[in-house]
Formats: sequence, C-alpha cells, structure tokens
Amino acid sequence: MPFDLIIFDYDGVLVDSLEGVINAGQDYCLSIGHGHTLTKEIVTTLKPMTYDQLARSMGLPFDQIEPFSEFVFKRLQQADASIPFFPGIKSMLRNLAVTNIVIISGNSREVIDAKLAVHALDNRVARIFGAYEPGDKAEKIRQACAHFDADPARTCMIGDSVSDIQYAQKAGVQSIAVTWGWQSRDTLSRENPDYIVESVSELAALLKSTTAG
Repeated sequence: MPFDLIIFDYDGVLVDSLEGVINAGQDYCLSIGHGHTLTKEIVTTLKPMTYDQLARSMGLPFDQIEPFSEFVFKRLQQADASIPFFPGIKSMLRNLAVTNIVIISGNSREVIDAKLAVHALDNRVARIFGAYEPGDKAEKIRQACAHFDADPARTCMIGDSVSDIQYAQKAGVQSIAVTWGWQSRDTLSRENPDYIVESVSELAALLKSTTAG
C-alpha cells in the first residue's frame, strides 16, 4: 500500500546528533561531580529514548533528572547548526515524490525550521511538530493525519528509537525503523516495526516503492 503521508523523526534519523547528546550528558555529570560515564551502549538500549530515562540510566538522583534533561536539550539547540545531516538525507528529501512530508520531534520546531532553511529544504517539509507543541508523538501523528486528511494505513512514521515505533503503533500508522540512529537493530527489531532499513539509500528505495503515484 503506498504512503500518502511520510513522517520523520529528526534527531537520529535526519541529523546525526548522538555524539552531541553523549558529550552534553557527560559534561553535565562532570559539572555536578557525578562520576558515571555515558556511552553509546547506554543510549542504544534505552526504553523509552528520553532524556529523563537517560538520566535515570546514569544513576542521577531524582532532583537532577529535570536539570539534566534541560541541559542536554539546550546544548543541542545551541549546537544545531554544526550537527550534520546523515549522508544522503538531503538528496532523499529533495527527491521524494510525495508532497506531504512531516517532522515530529522532541527538538524545537524553530531550530528544525532554521536548519531546513539553511539547506534549502524548508519547502520540502509541509509541517513540523516540535517539542513545545502539546501532546505526545502518537497524538501528533494523529494530528498530522487529520491535517492532511491522510488514512493512517497509508501513513508511515520513520524513527530510530523504540518509542518512535511504539508511538506509530499506538497511532495506527506504519512504522519504519532506521538503524543508523540512536538505537541498535536488535533493540528496534524486538518492537516488531513494519520495516527495518539499514541505510539511507535503502530507505529512499522503500519510500519510492511505497509512494502513491
């Protein structure tokens, strides 16, 4: 069944921000004298993939969870201009035949919009649902479907985390898991996504083969 609406997560799918998250988390722990070392292995197994859960996995006390999350979030906002797109992403976005392309992210809408504009991609993304819009990702997926009058069965959510797959399933849309982001193929496959892709070229081919028209 072809997709009429394609929804992307941002961090870990379109842009390579994992190293920035790890560095920010490590800097926060150093700033408060917390000796835990943050590694990619910790991030790749988190359920769900949230900054709060990341703080808990590092053994931070309860009163440090919210400050940790705010610190990492703000650091990524400041560094966004230097965070690269994954190779092939810009070309893929420019060449997608479907016009209804949405980004739903825990990042800021303003930051994402500015990033897209710098790379002349803002005209390829019809709508952005960022961190400050109300609702969880499942609710935002439903809002996107309603906005574009899209059948959930003909909509896909592309993510790199367990929670992205779960939100897609909760919203009743197809889930596509990518393995180049924040979580491993083994972790993602246990959530039974509809598709798992290993590369941007594989994702582009899948979207081309499942796009209406």
